[in-house]
Amino acid sequence: MTSIATSRGRLSLIERWIDALLDPKRQERTVILSLAVYAAIWTAYRTIATWPRDLHADETELYAWSQHLAFGYDKHPPFSAFVARAWFSVVPVSDLTFHLLATVNIAVTLYIAWRTMRRYMTAEKALFGLALLTLIPFFNFIALKYNANAVLLPLWALTIHCFLRAFEARGLLWPTLAGVFAGCAMLGKYWSIVLIGALGLGALLDRRRARFFASPAPWLMIAAGAVVLAPHLAWLIDHRFPTFAYAAARESDGLGHNALDTLRYLAGCVGYAALALIATWVLLRPSRAALAESLWPADPQRRLIVTIQLLMIVGPAPLALVTGIRIVPLWTMPAFTLLPIVLLSSPLIAVGRDALRRMLIGAAALALTILAAAPGVAVAIHTSSAPEPFEYASLLASDIARVWQRHTDRPIALVAGETALAQNTAYYLRTDSRAFATADLATLKADATARGAALVCPAADQACLAIAEQIVAAQPQILRSKVWLSRPLLGIAGGTVQDVFFLVLPPSAAAR
Repeated sequence: MTSIATSRGRLSLIERWIDALLDPKRQERTVILSLAVYAAIWTAYRTIATWPRDLHADETELYAWSQHLAFGYDKHPPFSAFVARAWFSVVPVSDLTFHLLATVNIAVTLYIAWRTMRRYMTAEKALFGLALLTLIPFFNFIALKYNANAVLLPLWALTIHCFLRAFEARGLLWPTLAGVFAGCAMLGKYWSIVLIGALGLGALLDRRRARFFASPAPWLMIAAGAVVLAPHLAWLIDHRFPTFAYAAARESDGLGHNALDTLRYLAGCVGYAALALIATWVLLRPSRAALAESLWPADPQRRLIVTIQLLMIVGPAPLALVTGIRIVPLWTMPAFTLLPIVLLSSPLIAVGRDALRRMLIGAAALALTILAAAPGVAVAIHTSSAPEPFEYASLLASDIARVWQRHTDRPIALVAGETALAQNTAYYLRTDSRAFATADLATLKADATARGAALVCPAADQACLAIAEQIVAAQPQILRSKVWLSRPLLGIAGGTVQDVFFLVLPPSAAAR
């Protein structure tokens, strides 16, 4: 009797949840609350599953950039650093709040997608579509590492939403916003040229193009985007386009490799969406007529959406073959928010309460099951993969801080060394970092002499150690140490990394 009562209670809770989602008066706040719970679940998963390791180097790189804001950096344009700076101006800096930044980013993207879906579909279809997106790993697993790819999620969703609004009706607000968000997307990552190209080509292919291009809308978009991009363009000219050089380094090795890479890209795109596509088929069983109408709708606005979605995914493939650039399916992370509209908006497809219930239960059960598996994932990571030196940087930072504080009460002004290890160590010491690979060594040596510094290298990295020895040569106060670092988990011994650090003490430090 107890199990029956418990089962009935769970079903009653689910039914009340669905009632609230479908009630026009409660719908909006229930969606927001549901997304907040979703973000909390994935924050907990990320925190537990990555417990044996420190933050990824992509994230600490963003933190380093955010401490010295500029209109560009050597690898990427600056928008992700701007977001990190804004975020950490209102929340304390920690691994947990970094994880929370990623999951809030996901939840915001899903909410924007919901608002877009709601314009073209009934509440049942939009809710089904929202749950459908959570079956795509770009809206959970992959975006849990906040970086230059993840920052594009809400920016693409916002650009698409505003562009569709601008295409539907005359006015100044929506095209201006579309241009602003498109510019911000370009400031996130240059891959956003794919979004801009898809929107522009989609408009050109639409039969309403004459009315659209005769209106102020496209020109407002271009002008607004240009204003947003102008400071970065000036920075690029001043610094001789370093981000272009970084992007250009991704060329394939010959035509054969390029063709294979492009096929892998297309297969990967299908693979990422596979679970969502299978769930739609199993739960809705669309007819051939419905599938045909979904792929080429009679409604012009829905046809525009299908065109844009297709161009965002498939469009890069022929360009990659022509230019020789190697593309990877990971870059399509922000390109799937229109997929539910493509799959569900046809009037020949019906989403009833029973199908919606099954989809919501399935999506919720999947998220909760993955959360329950998080401790096992942590143990698997801990026991089956050897740690990289930067993944134990918090331990190295603790050792450095302990030795430093025995000799001076001044803060550590700088950490330099192998790129990832220096960035992560500096993050845990909350100080600046420099990479030997990109820094001017004479300037770095002078800075270390004037302010003091910690130099860090993996013990096996002879090139890094040689540079460190050059920097500390003839320094008056030097401390050297080789450390063996390991982190147990639940009593289980972990892998060991060996690092070497050099401490250049500041000349005017007060001895303890």
